[in-house]
Amino acid sequence: MNRNNLHLLALPLLLTPALSAFATEELLSETDFFIDIPEVTSATRLPQKISEAPASLTVIDRQMIDASGLQTIPDLMRLVPGFQTYLVNANTYGATYHGASDDFPNNLEVMVDGRSVYIPLLSTVVWESLGIHLDDIERIEVVRGSNVPTQGSNAFLGSINIITREPTTSSGVNLSTLFGSQDTQNGHLSYADSNGVFSYRISANHEQNDGNDHYSTFYAGDWFAADGSDGKWQDDLSRDYLNISSTWTPDLTNSFWFQFGVDRGHKTAGALDIDSPHVAKRDHDSRFQSVKFNHLYSDHGTLQLSAYHNALELSTPRASVEEILTELGVPSGSPIWLPFFAAPIPADQVPAYTQALIDSNGYHMIEQEGKTETTDLELQITDKVGRTDLVAGVGYRYLSADSEILLQSGKADEERTRGFGTLSFNLNPRWQLTSGLMLEHSSEGTDAFSYRNAVIFKPNIGQSFRLGYSSSERLPSLLERYGDASVTFPAYAPYVTSPVLYDYVRSANPDLEEERIKSWELGYYQALTNQQGYVDLRIFREQISNVVFTYFENYPAEPDSGKRVLSTRNVGVWENNGAEIQLKYQPLPTLWGLLSYSYIDTAHENFRTGEIGVNSKDYFNHEGTLTPKHTASLLLSWSPREDLQLSATHYYMDQVRWIEGGQRDAYDRTDLRLAKQWHPDPGSELETALIVQNAFGARYQEFYAHNAFDRRTYLQLKLSFD
Repeated sequence: MNRNNLHLLALPLLLTPALSAFATEELLSETDFFIDIPEVTSATRLPQKISEAPASLTVIDRQMIDASGLQTIPDLMRLVPGFQTYLVNANTYGATYHGASDDFPNNLEVMVDGRSVYIPLLSTVVWESLGIHLDDIERIEVVRGSNVPTQGSNAFLGSINIITREPTTSSGVNLSTLFGSQDTQNGHLSYADSNGVFSYRISANHEQNDGNDHYSTFYAGDWFAADGSDGKWQDDLSRDYLNISSTWTPDLTNSFWFQFGVDRGHKTAGALDIDSPHVAKRDHDSRFQSVKFNHLYSDHGTLQLSAYHNALELSTPRASVEEILTELGVPSGSPIWLPFFAAPIPADQVPAYTQALIDSNGYHMIEQEGKTETTDLELQITDKVGRTDLVAGVGYRYLSADSEILLQSGKADEERTRGFGTLSFNLNPRWQLTSGLMLEHSSEGTDAFSYRNAVIFKPNIGQSFRLGYSSSERLPSLLERYGDASVTFPAYAPYVTSPVLYDYVRSANPDLEEERIKSWELGYYQALTNQQGYVDLRIFREQISNVVFTYFENYPAEPDSGKRVLSTRNVGVWENNGAEIQLKYQPLPTLWGLLSYSYIDTAHENFRTGEIGVNSKDYFNHEGTLTPKHTASLLLSWSPREDLQLSATHYYMDQVRWIEGGQRDAYDRTDLRLAKQWHPDPGSELETALIVQNAFGARYQEFYAHNAFDRRTYLQLKLSFD
């Protein structure tokens, strides 16, 4: 646990006397507080105007979701400055903040109504297993910058809180369907009702598409061609999910919120970084249950007790005999002569021996396999004492993961306890101090201590300046600590009487330390009252150190054998300096636009450093930028008539060298949407929308070299009625 800057916790106490000298009750008039500024909770757990939050936030509301024409949650992150979204293959997304990522981004906390959906088995988010549809979302609050002091370790670089529609705010039936490119066929149904005390909302969805067409020479042999595909495959997707949300308000001081969901389906996965990738069908089975109880114990005090449970099972088939023989370069019907055998295995015994090899190692061509669960309990109190708003609480989380390929030593689990608190001092109408902290303890023997201080100055109505500093620590995930795998050849009498360790693929490291980030930022927010918009500017410096990475080094037990092993250590160090701006502007009631831009300069001399064995520079130097220097988006929406909307969105991302995906060129992409509404009767609405993605640009690659994004066209129909 890093406490080198513990003295900074005293910043609010030191500044309070000086700033209090400016205190006066009449600096702003009463009407100044009625300006339309979005209210958020994700930065501190306290309800507050976005101009008074101690961190930079972007709110993606229904207006933006509808106008963009985007169809997935990670795609919506393209509208947020500093974020990068990329398709790993046709149905696998990665979303990261400030780059420096691979195909499994691990430094963002993603929540649905405050429930973490971060997967300890893979140290990331499986976006296609969340069990929600875009039509279920009220808004998305995105914290740009480390939010560990509020939301814990996973929010190391930032956080995303997806806030769904409460049952009490909607009623009636909503139907939608989407058809188009890649043989996409999606359908969504929701129904909501309320009797005043009990409200509920049921949402069901089906999604399917064929993905992109690919070809792999790995599967082009005689043994595979029998199915007629001759190496051709598609990274397709099919899933069904059900989500039930209900509220019960027995009286004016107590309320309950229950949520339940299942999401099941499959997709074809494979890393498209080579011409002949290994691919496999990956099934997922996701379930969650959540309950929240709120009790108003005073006019301004609330006690909240919440609990949730997530369970996810990912399954891929074990490798076949034919796949293993192809990987070993052994022709069908041929003997195998392994280097440590005194004689070859006869051809007629090769299939049985290969199957024993598969069974003894739990060998899968795609490693996204296993079970994981998260159980979380939390008690939180929110109150107001004089001019101070406060929130404090404690929590407990149990994590478990089990995988025969990723965790060969057996099931791994961990208990985490946490204590947190935030104080917001309203010194006077112009000056505000906010301090927050989070202390986390892991049963694995490590602690993480994080805090944030911000001074906010509000010189005029709807305007604020913010100076903030945070120091945060992230606890390693179960996969990072205990991920281990090896390849062992079974015994073969009389030449080998005991199993032989052939390749120690990955080694566990239970002694991993916390990752660390120190952030300085200067923020500016200006509400544009007459234009129903805002200007949001952030200038930042982030020093990231002790980051967990997995890399190859020489096998310690046999340093001269040429064998390598994947080791996991705290070896990543880099620094981000830059600026972000977001501007929403509505010059006319029928015309509005949203501009987002970020400049990020990532400095690193030797990205993965440390004692990594002989010939380290052959394996560990990362040449090129870790982060796109420039990213931008522009969303324009025009409604020439009340029943007609035209929108266009342009995205730009600069060149980048992803840690896993390699060097990718800069790209531009323009999406178009045309929507028309009809009202058959006063209680119903029908909308038809034509969506064209990448309307004018050429095919381009976002992550892997062999996964291209081309022009895509969709027709969307929506019907709602009471």
